[in-house]
Amino acid sequence: MLVVWEPMLATDWFAPSTLVLGRLSDVRARQYWDKDHVVAHRLAHDARPPQPTPDCCTKSNTFWDLVAVYPAGARWTEQMPVATFVDGPVAYVIDELEAAIKGGRRK
Repeated sequence: MLVVWEPMLATDWFAPSTLVLGRLSDVRARQYWDKDHVVAHRLAHDARPPQPTPDCCTKSNTFWDLVAVYPAGARWTEQMPVATFVDGPVAYVIDELEAAIKGGRRK
């Protein structure tokens, strides 16, 4: 599980604090600060069918507050792999996220 934090709001001057990082306690999670939005821009650039299109989550043409699920064994090589689920805001798509993880369901 990769969690990417990026500066999107006026208050996002620095990398998230230990308190913020602690919101996600899953030991499988790896959390990164991406001040230049490299991952979000690459996610948008590499999106292609049959990847679903998110219904939300862009600000200044940058993805944010978005969750993406990839098939088991997917690898990021020259391009990011095709996601089986992409949507957000994260807090609003938890049920759909869990279903996508369990059953590979597409949005």
